[in-house]
Amino acid sequence: MKGRYSALFLTFLLCISSCKLDDGDLIPVPETNIIEIARATAELSILVSALERVNLVSTLEESTLYTVLAPTNSAFSNFLGQAGLSSIDDVPTETLRRILLNHVIASRVNADVFATLQKNYVQTFAEGPSADSRLSLYFDATDGIVFNGTATVTSEDILASNGIIHIVDQVIALPTISTFIATDENFEDLDTAIDIVVPLTDLPDMLSENSAGPFTIFAPVNQAFDALLDTNDDWNFISDIDETFLTSVLAHHVAEGNFRNIDFQSNNSIPSLQGDSILIGQNAGVIQLTDGSGASDIFVVIIDIQASNGVMHIVDKVMLPDIEN
Repeated sequence: MKGRYSALFLTFLLCISSCKLDDGDLIPVPETNIIEIARATAELSILVSALERVNLVSTLEESTLYTVLAPTNSAFSNFLGQAGLSSIDDVPTETLRRILLNHVIASRVNADVFATLQKNYVQTFAEGPSADSRLSLYFDATDGIVFNGTATVTSEDILASNGIIHIVDQVIALPTISTFIATDENFEDLDTAIDIVVPLTDLPDMLSENSAGPFTIFAPVNQAFDALLDTNDDWNFISDIDETFLTSVLAHHVAEGNFRNIDFQSNNSIPSLQGDSILIGQNAGVIQLTDGSGASDIFVVIIDIQASNGVMHIVDKVMLPDIEN
């Protein structure tokens, strides 16, 4: 097998209201809230200053349950250094607020939950590029807990009266579409295909830039590329596919605009960057697509993975353009 598809569930378990020990006993919840704990933790002093600057302190003092991924002072120093900034006050207020909200998850989610799901997406409070959209966060908890492939949890399950804190060693940057493609192993073949077409198109740059788009991408999983390779005896690897054809194929998976699941109900088709339209239908409540070649056995298996520059929907087959025209 050239690739495997790991099942993902974007509807994350965020209804957890208490944390338990391995023996089933409830852990006593402290009276101190998230902000009080952060203020009492020396390595989180920059985080507290950042929250104060963008008026998020009162939010994280509320009784609503939150999970906060708390970057250390060292993490903020690295973030500022890479951006060429000297202090947190140099970060534009709206940018800083959005970054901080990208570290906040609804409800109290302890480390055991991440470990149980292992690899998945969760929604944060950071605003996406369209109304009522929130950025997604990818986590891999197979060996420790890592978010978006960069930030590792160094201290977990710090309980607060209104949630839980996990300390992380990096500031989690606002994710682009490329962030998820490069991080999620379900897209290894897609990532390879995008690298191959770099000389022929600016699509890779478009998918990796926060300021670009927004775009909607129907992202084929590894098994979808396996099936494509099986259609031609001369194709053993993605690199065997003609680069011009591969470029057209990839462009046929991308459309301008941030089309989320709710938007498909009012759109019968979406024009792709390649030129052919993608027809949208429903089959027993599942989104079914028809590509430019007329193939209609393409299903969206995961919806609404939201990045800062667009949204991803995972599909089970590679879509092909109309190569006869």
